[in-house]
Formats: sequence, C-alpha cells, structure tokens
Amino acid sequence: MIVVLAIGFLASHVPYLPVSLEDLDSINFALGVRHFDVAEHQPHPPGYPLFILAAKGAHALIPSEANALAAVSIVAGALGVLAIAALFRGWDGLPPSREATADRRSLGGGGQTVPSDRSTAWTIAATALAVTCPLYWFTAARPLSDLTGLAAAVAVQALILGARTDRALVVASFCAALAAGIRSQVVWLTLPLLIVRACYGPLHHGGHRGHGGQSLSGQDFSSASPASSVVAMWRALAAYIAGVLVWAVPLVVLTGGPAAYWRALFNQGAEDLTGIQMLWTRPSVRTLVDAFYYALIAPWAAWWIAAVVLVFAMLGAVVLLRRNRTALAVLIAAVGPYFVFDLLFQETFTSRYALPLVIPIAFLAAAGARLLPRQSGLVVVALLAMYCAHLGGTSVAAFASQKAPAFRLLDDMHTAAASTSPAPVLGMDRREELDLRRPIKWVGENMPPFAQTLPSPPQHEWLEIVKYWNSGGRAPVWFVADPLRTDIDLMQHSDPTKYRWPIPYAVLLSGVRPNEMDWYRIARPEWYVGEGWSLTPEAAGVAETDHRGLTAGPIDAWIAKDTLTGTMVVGGRNFESAPRSIALTLDAAPLDEWSIAPGFFLRLVRLPARQTADYAKLTVRTLPPSRVAIEQFDASASRPLFGFGDGWHEPEYNPQTGLRWRWLSEKGELKVRSPKPAIHLHLEGESPRKYFSRGSRLIVRAGPRVVFDQTRSDDFALDIAIPDVPDRITLETDQFFTPAGRSRPWRKSGDLRHLGLRIFKCELR
Repeated sequence: MIVVLAIGFLASHVPYLPVSLEDLDSINFALGVRHFDVAEHQPHPPGYPLFILAAKGAHALIPSEANALAAVSIVAGALGVLAIAALFRGWDGLPPSREATADRRSLGGGGQTVPSDRSTAWTIAATALAVTCPLYWFTAARPLSDLTGLAAAVAVQALILGARTDRALVVASFCAALAAGIRSQVVWLTLPLLIVRACYGPLHHGGHRGHGGQSLSGQDFSSASPASSVVAMWRALAAYIAGVLVWAVPLVVLTGGPAAYWRALFNQGAEDLTGIQMLWTRPSVRTLVDAFYYALIAPWAAWWIAAVVLVFAMLGAVVLLRRNRTALAVLIAAVGPYFVFDLLFQETFTSRYALPLVIPIAFLAAAGARLLPRQSGLVVVALLAMYCAHLGGTSVAAFASQKAPAFRLLDDMHTAAASTSPAPVLGMDRREELDLRRPIKWVGENMPPFAQTLPSPPQHEWLEIVKYWNSGGRAPVWFVADPLRTDIDLMQHSDPTKYRWPIPYAVLLSGVRPNEMDWYRIARPEWYVGEGWSLTPEAAGVAETDHRGLTAGPIDAWIAKDTLTGTMVVGGRNFESAPRSIALTLDAAPLDEWSIAPGFFLRLVRLPARQTADYAKLTVRTLPPSRVAIEQFDASASRPLFGFGDGWHEPEYNPQTGLRWRWLSEKGELKVRSPKPAIHLHLEGESPRKYFSRGSRLIVRAGPRVVFDQTRSDDFALDIAIPDVPDRITLETDQFFTPAGRSRPWRKSGDLRHLGLRIFKCELR
C-alpha cells in the first residue's frame, strides 16, 4: 500500500512541472546546473553538491533547468513516502521504557505493547497524513532542494533506528554524511540521532553478542548507560568523516580552494544575519509567535486543519509519554535539535523551513487518533489526508499554471520596451532591487534595454526619481514597487500592473523571493513631492527620522505646467496646541496663506495659470516652523479631486500586510472638485460585523441628495453614481465604538475616537 501511495504521489505531480523558476534559491540552483561555481552563488553556499549533481543528471534528460530541478524534487518526494513509512515503523516498533512498562502493569495492562499500536494500517495512515500535508505536497513541485534533503534525512534516520550491528551503524553514519551534501540542514536531523545511537547502542531489543557485525546489548533507552564499544563509535566517526570528504573535497576544489570557499561561505553567513527576521537577531514576543505560527500552523495551509492535527499530535505526545517514552525520546532526539535551530536561526516567515517538522507532527497526530474508539481514528486521519491532498493539489496546479511574478514582469517589460521611445528609466524599491538581481541575470539578453537604472537607497527610493526629474530627465520611468510599501504615493501615478501568485493558499509560498510586485509606468506625473511630506504613514515616519518636515523648514513639491489651471488639495494636521499660519508659494510667488487650528485641516486651492518651465515649484511653510504634517495632497486639471474633511480620522497602515485604511466616524465629509459633471464614488470597506452585533447602515449624500442607503453586514466594494457633482459628499453610519470603551484590564486604551466603518479605499472615478 505504501508503494501505491508513492506511485500516486508521483503521478499527481509529474503533470504539474513549473513554468519557471520562482525563488532566488531555485535560480541559484539553475545557474549551478548550467555552470557550477559557489563563489558566484551558482548555487549559493554551502554549495549543495550532491543535489546539483542529481539535477545535472536530470537536466541531461530534461531540457528545462526548472523542470529538471522540480523532477528531482518530485522523485525525492515519492521516495520520501517509502522513507517516512520506514521511519514510522521504526518509531512504532521501539520498546517501551521500564517506567512506562511498570506504569501499564500497575494499571493492569501488562508489559506488552497493544498489537494494534503496531498495525500496518496505522503506519500507512500516518505516512499518508505526512505526505499529503499541504507543505510537503506543494514543496515537491518547487525546483528546490528542501524535499530532496528531507527524503534523504528521513531515510538516514530510518537506517539509524534499524542499525542493530556495528556494521549497520557505520553504513548509517556514512549515509548521514553523504546526505549533508544534498542539503546542509540534514545535519540537524541526522547527527543528533546518530550520536544517541552511537552512545546508547541499538534502540531495539536484542541480545549482546559482541562486535564484528554482531548485535550490541538491548537496552532501555531512557535509562541506559553509555555503550561499551568505543571502537564502534570511532568507526562511525571515521565513516562520517569519509562521507563528508566524498563531496566536500571536490566542492572546495571546484570553488577555487579553501580560501575562496571560506570567503563565499562567510559572505553568505553575513547576508543570512543581515536584514533577515529571525528570533535570534530580533528577539520579541511577536517574532516568537510568528516563529511558532510558521513552524506549526502554516504547513497545513488552513488554520482549522492545523488545529485538528496539532490537537491530535498533543494527545499522541501524551500517549507516548505514558506508554512508550523510548519512542518519544528518540523522536525528540531526531527532530528536537532541528526544531530549536528552525525557531532561532532560520528566517521566521519562510514556511518551507518547517518541512521537517511535518513528519513528527503527523506521526504524533496518528498516535493521538488511535485513542478514538473502534478504529474510527483511521477514518479521521484518512479524511484529513484527503482534504490536505486537495489543499496541496489545488495549490500545485495553480503554481504550475503561470510563471512566477518576477518573470512575468520581465516578460511584459521586454514586450513593452519594443514600443517605448525613448528607452525608459528603471527605478525599484529596495527589496525589489535586491530580489530582481538574480532573475535579471537569468533572463540575460532578454532583459529590456534601459536608459539607466536609478539607485534604490532604503526608504528613499522615490527621491532618486525626484532627482532625475529635477535634473531635466524626461524619459518614461518604470518603477517596480513592493506592494507592502507606499513610497509610490509621493508622486501622481496611474494604476499599476500587478503581479501576484495565483495559488489559493499563499502561506505555502511564504518567504519566497522575489515575491509579488507592482509595475508603474510613469511618463509625466501631474505632481511629485520631495522630502518632508507625510502623505502616507510610511512617509511620515521617514520625514520624522530625517528631520525634514515643517518643523525643520519649508517642504517642496513640483506641479506640471498643464495642471496649473486646475485645483490643488492640501490637508493634514496641526500637532501644536495653538493655531499656526501656513503659506504656499508657487515659483517663489505667493499663492495662498491661512491660519490652521490645532487638529485636522483641509483646503482646496485654485491653481493660477502661469508661465513656467515643465514643472512649477510649490513651497509649503509654516509660520513659525511648527509640528504640522501635510497628509493630503493632490493636484489636477482633468481628474476629480477630493479631500477627507470633518469626521474622518488619520490614515493608518499595517507594514506587515501593506493594508491601509481610514476610519469613518458616525459622519464624515469629502470636499470635492471635479471638471466632470458625473462621477462615481468607489468605496471598499470592512464588515461592520467584526465590531458590532449587527450590520451597519451606510448613507451617502451628494450635497442634500441621498444617493446610497443600505445596511452592510459583510466586506463591501461599492461604486456609487454621483450624477451632479456637488462640493461635498457626506457618508453617515448608524453605529460607532470607542477603543477606550472596549479596552481590557490587560490592554487598556485611552483612545476616545468614534470609529464607525473602516474604509480601505475611497476614490472618485
């Protein structure tokens, strides 16, 4: 039956080979298949020599490097089915400790293991649950080394468990060392168990018959003294060293010698510890929670599936603690060191790093399910496995349906460049600039020609575009933006082309780089701003850090010449306790001046026609320099404009998700100017049921006229026709709450704002 499961796994994946590479690691592997050079990160250190050797062999039969790498992963996943079954049989067959046996005898259960505990059906069920785990099923389709390394590690663990003679231990030690040449993390899964086996002797019962391939003494693992055979331990160590030398010596030689390899390894280590979110470098409660989420919950794709599996796994751990502490201790030795390593030293949100943890969780979950009466646990595990296969299978099919976002972007750029003149200028957010280096190298001559590529200084990428325009540059700017960033909103732009993953359970790809991205084509913006503006929460933070806001002096923007006959929106907040004056100049000529009270302010200014160059310079200053933030700005002669007036709260932003919103109180105004007689108000908002026991009524008034009146009980996206555009549009809702009124003793809040509806998007179209 296990063989049938392996064949089914293989048959379910072969039709869904990837259309492209998808991650920096897979690109490095593919470059290594073309030309192996660890010094050039082909692949990245430590080098993965045996994995690349297998991929080169597959590439001799499969022309596409991506498909060859994926084929190795798929075959390894299928072989992993057999290895997991063998490991589970080994764990299941371990003898109980003396204490557990005594406990069962005292309870009248005797000292023997219940026969059903070792049944083949349970081994098959546990194996099926492990290999259909969405992370295991999905990762098999990726052109990466993770599943190949895991299959090798599990096979070695099974060998170690079954090693009842010195000779078998030497073979297992040699294989463990070889497996490290596939993927270095294998060491954390095999070496600790190998040390335990070498120190304590065979982990299954057997009589003592000495050395030379004979069985060592059968011992109670949980209470045994160290093995007497020092010779066996030295033989195992020698075999391990020999296994490492088999791949390490050619690897170092091909890299250019020990010094060159050490430099490559050191540089990789420095990169791994720089700018990476891991618990060791960023210890916090939030990082710890994230680490546990991505290690234990994310592999199962759906939280409720993870909850069911983890509950059964906890029950299974209790069962082993009571009935077979030897098996539990061996399981901890096999996976515990890797679990600690993963939590502390690997990137927290890269879900594929949790792949080895799927194996013990599936075993423990099956052990917990055995507690259900009349073998109904087998049915439960089978149903879980089938649903997990559905989750993983739909994700694999979607993943194989199109290229990765980065390669779709580069393909579209290549096509668009043929009809773009003059050659465009390329700008990128810092994350994209780093992540696109390898895809750009991979596409080679198919990369579109650019007049220049602008620098991407962290948090100041938009400023390089401002410098380009202010220095007279007028070629189209193609900007690749991180969807989680908001610096693109410091210039007027049209909607981007968005590149997203098509898979239904994105957590299975968490940590992939390059990730999703947006492509903005900006030919001639109506306006752009310099330093010190607070048009987004991100920009406000940068302005404060740089000390460039109105507290330090005037701030500048530039408005296109053909926009000067239109309208300008200026709004924000006065954080001072007293009124301040705000003054605007356009090309040094006075434009407007008014007094702003403490709190929010908004003003719509008519722009005068003026003889100017391509762009007129707008300067904003407060008198005297004050803690005033400009949070709203727009200007156009052709588009409808609006500003958030009374009843709206400040913009908010979640940097982890990129989500942005404003809260509407019980009544909020939009001040409007439109050159068009009829427009649409587009609203996207969150379900009121998240905060209230019933739906909320939303009324939209265009001047005095009601143009919309409905009760909303779910998330909504509305396009509301405004036939005769007034100066004001009013939104009203019939429920609100204050965060202070809902605070808890352990999380008190002094926030007295009236919060009615959370609005994610508000636009005039």
